[in-house]
Amino acid sequence: MFKRFSADNNRPSVKKVSELIDTRSHKQKKYISLMLVPSYSSGKTRSLRVPHALFHGVLISLLVITAVVLGLNLRASHFRNMAQGFETALVETEGNFYNFRAYAEQVQDDLIETTAQIYAELNQVEGRAQDALDEKANVHRTELEIILDQIEDIERAIREMDEERQAIVSGLSARADIIPPIVGIMSQLEASEISLRQASLLHAPAEATVGVGLLSLGIAPMAYVSPTHESVQDHLNILMQEMEIQRLLMDNLEAYRSLMCDYLRNFPTLWPVSGNISSGFGWRPNPFGGGGSEFHDGVDIPAPGGTNIRAAGGGVVVFAGWRNGYGNVIIIDHGNGLETLYAHNTTNIAREGDTISRGDIIATVGRTGRATGTHLHFEVLVSGNPVNPRPFMNEFYS
Repeated sequence: MFKRFSADNNRPSVKKVSELIDTRSHKQKKYISLMLVPSYSSGKTRSLRVPHALFHGVLISLLVITAVVLGLNLRASHFRNMAQGFETALVETEGNFYNFRAYAEQVQDDLIETTAQIYAELNQVEGRAQDALDEKANVHRTELEIILDQIEDIERAIREMDEERQAIVSGLSARADIIPPIVGIMSQLEASEISLRQASLLHAPAEATVGVGLLSLGIAPMAYVSPTHESVQDHLNILMQEMEIQRLLMDNLEAYRSLMCDYLRNFPTLWPVSGNISSGFGWRPNPFGGGGSEFHDGVDIPAPGGTNIRAAGGGVVVFAGWRNGYGNVIIIDHGNGLETLYAHNTTNIAREGDTISRGDIIATVGRTGRATGTHLHFEVLVSGNPVNPRPFMNEFYS
């Protein structure tokens, strides 16, 4: 049974487009009209007018947000590559040092063994020369010349050892530009090297003093015009003295390198987040209004909420939790009485007791605690006292 509709049945009223749009109004051109047609028959057709400026503003905002997200992703990738390169360079430096240490010890053992052999050969040469000086004069001279050749080889090895040690010192000096404590240690190292050389020269025989000084400068002593047993003996004394100097210098370098090790690994040289400092260290007007001023113990770096915060240097997390005014806080102990503090975090990723490397993500930017906006509050503390962090911030993570 079908139900027949009469002309009197209620039908949804549908307006014509010409009735919805007033073509006579010049204001119509400033809007984009959207017509909403309901899916059910009894609904009314509605129209929505969106201003051209608003429509284009929303479209441009979407494009800008997309570009910013892509840029942040590219920069984060660059940061990760830089951290990996820095870690690899540090590992290679340590490996080169220990390899050279092993090489130096091997060369020293070889030098001692060669010197003993030379002394033995000299004694043999002297005995034969005394028994038949006239018959074996030419043989004596030839053997002495062979020994002098061996002495030249020893001198060359000593110079190579000194050059390798200087290369290590130069590599450590390169980090002194961004790690201030290394400057003082390098100065102590240089002073101790000068002291060691002077002490050795003071105790050297008069004949050997000139030779030791020349070898220390990388210059071979003058050649012997007429080699004799006595001149060769003096030359060997020079080499033994220089060998002792090189041993003392190597031990001295190892001692000072161990002092630098913690600074090289853990000294906080990195910006925790990228950006510009909005509030520096020291006295400033009260940021919450009301007049007056307050002492700012660190620096503020504005950044979007959720931005990764990276450790400025390696160390151990000694605090991860809430502090009044600071909100969520991370504190890292870098050794040598040096700590860094990261405050107002949205979340703390690192936990108390964690061992952290330079560049590790430890938290995200927020505005917890007493903050006027999303930013990182960053402090550097020396023996528990806040100091200006800006001189420490010398590298960007990439």
